[in-house]
Amino acid sequence: MGFDGLIRKLYDISEWITRLMYVNLLWILFTLAGLGAAGFFPSTAAMFTVTRKWVVGEREVPVVKTFWAAYKQNFIQSNLIGYLFIIIGLILYVDLRFFQTSEQFIFQSFSFIILFLLIIYFICILYMFPVFVHFKFKTLAYVKYSFIIAAGRPLLTIFMVAGTVLLLILLKYLPILVLFIGGGLMSYVMMWIAVRAFPKEQIQMGSQNSQKV
Repeated sequence: MGFDGLIRKLYDISEWITRLMYVNLLWILFTLAGLGAAGFFPSTAAMFTVTRKWVVGEREVPVVKTFWAAYKQNFIQSNLIGYLFIIIGLILYVDLRFFQTSEQFIFQSFSFIILFLLIIYFICILYMFPVFVHFKFKTLAYVKYSFIIAAGRPLLTIFMVAGTVLLLILLKYLPILVLFIGGGLMSYVMMWIAVRAFPKEQIQMGSQNSQKV
């Protein structure tokens, strides 16, 4: 690689870092604008909408316009699906604690089943936003299709889990990155892996699939 090629490579890297920092800033601001509880899920969906476009090859994306449009469009449904996942998680956690603290062997054995369901649950969470911004389903169908895609592409699911865990470890030891690039980087990596689990004809689309379930 010549000097000009090196300069070009460094420019591309700095450009991508700037983009991720930009979308990360929007993610934080719009989460705060929704007072956290109401803004987190639509803001995260908007961030994944932007990074999805980058992943499928749309480099010249009007970031603010795309982010704001996705935030408004998905505000209600993203909160519904987000809090649905929270409720499911709380139910599984309470069931797990109940069975683990029971003195009866039959109930204790159920804790392994709940633990297995929790593993599936966390894997489905990783696919939730990529599936949400890539397809257009009715709310409850996102839970089902997150599981179908996760189970149908086990190797990519392993990469998704490994990549997410590594990034979380990085953010744990360098929490300041969350303010600057953490969310944008996380969404880009997760979207990059998830897109490879989607049907190829869907990846080539420049807009969301209009399929309804």
